[in-house]
Amino acid sequence: MKEQEKERVNQAFEHGTRDFSQKDLEKVMADAEVAEEKGGKLGDQIENFKVLWSLLKDYYNGTYRNVPWKFIAAIGFAVAYLISPIDVIPDFIPLVGFVDDAAVFGLVVKSFMSEIEEYKTWKKNN
Repeated sequence: MKEQEKERVNQAFEHGTRDFSQKDLEKVMADAEVAEEKGGKLGDQIENFKVLWSLLKDYYNGTYRNVPWKFIAAIGFAVAYLISPIDVIPDFIPLVGFVDDAAVFGLVVKSFMSEIEEYKTWKKNN
């Protein structure tokens, strides 16, 4: 990904995470089928997507609430970005269409590693 594209992805992530609301979360969850389909195209971020998607579903269903809203907003924004047809690199471009989507998931993982590890431990024990 070019430096300019990286900067646009970072800006979208910061803005999207800050403005993500409960209503946005409901919209993301309503598009679960699309999210799961596109999540399978994230290359080296597929496993991270699966964990984060599981966490988001558990939060939404009330099963797991031991996380700050900022983390939920970051995951929610990442999924919303993934399912949106409008992003930095359009998804229909072969081989590179999901690079920016994967980068957003990478930002979530990098920003919230300890929360992700706590969730994995909780999930394993429950």
